[in-house]
Amino acid sequence: MLRVRVGYCGGTKESPSYYDLGDHTEAVSIDYDPDVISFDGMLEHFWAAHQPTRNNASRQYLHALFYRSEAQKVAAEKSLTAVAAELDLPERKIETEIIPMREFTYAEDYHQKYYLTQYQELREFLVRTYPTGKALADSTVATRLNAYLFSGLDNASERLEKEIDSYDLPENLKALVGSRI
Repeated sequence: MLRVRVGYCGGTKESPSYYDLGDHTEAVSIDYDPDVISFDGMLEHFWAAHQPTRNNASRQYLHALFYRSEAQKVAAEKSLTAVAAELDLPERKIETEIIPMREFTYAEDYHQKYYLTQYQELREFLVRTYPTGKALADSTVATRLNAYLFSGLDNASERLEKEIDSYDLPENLKALVGSRI
């Protein structure tokens, strides 16, 4: 993943916030490298990450897949059909909604890279390096560190070893990250 940020989308309210979402849904916006993973590969991860036959009563936590283009819409619909077949269910039993992404609003700064708050010194360094919430949210370095430290990625230590020098971290923070993987 190149960038992952949290926010709100799918609704019509201007300037949604955590405490005033209106008709928006909490969402994750992901920038990825298509030379590493295809959109179809991203869809496989999406469907594996939640229970598609149940949806929340709350719009805030709606199970939704937001698409940005007609090609993504077609691929998303095709993947929904495949998931229904895999589960041996009619498509109408898949409650995950496929919705056009109109606009994505970044969540508040304290929501971005939330898991990094468990490492105060690392988080403080990143906040100094990326001084706005948007800059931190858009940071590939912060995204990768957040993922390595908290997602349980396969082969994380080998992957991290190959790229950690490019992060420009002080030696003590490199050692901290390395000891946690």
